[in-house]
Amino acid sequence: MLKFERCVVGVVGRLARSRGGIMPRGKQKPSHVFGLPEIEVGDWHGEFAGAPSGNIGQHIQPGPPIVVVEFTYLILGAVVISPISKFRWPAVVSFWVRTVLTPKREEAGFLFKSDQIPSVNVSFEVTRQQFTETCWLFREKLLKDFRFRIGPGTDNHWPLESWGASFRL
Repeated sequence: MLKFERCVVGVVGRLARSRGGIMPRGKQKPSHVFGLPEIEVGDWHGEFAGAPSGNIGQHIQPGPPIVVVEFTYLILGAVVISPISKFRWPAVVSFWVRTVLTPKREEAGFLFKSDQIPSVNVSFEVTRQQFTETCWLFREKLLKDFRFRIGPGTDNHWPLESWGASFRL
């Protein structure tokens, strides 16, 4: 055996003896489970991360009657902060243009909580004019911060009562 190998074997042996063997004996300590906070009703704040990507197009829905449906939306990453615990949630934010086929609703959008990863999806419903202005503000890199108010919800689905974003010209 080489001198280096004897040294390694000696060190490993001493560690094993000093720790009562290499494998732990007795009861193992329970691992701590990380729990996410509940979604809090109230005023949230957020910061956009990066540039959005967008999609625009039309889709023919089979009938009867056959209907042509348009879609236009932007998607981007963000961090949103809950009002009470101040927990910072990773988020995917989307801006959707309402169409004539969009069901009539009173909400300004929705928040959905992901079941698989610790994140939320925030969906803002906008008019065609708001969408055009939002695209311009993002292109000019003027939108950074935003806010929204969550109402009571159920089943990982909360309605937005309002939303807004700040910019400087």
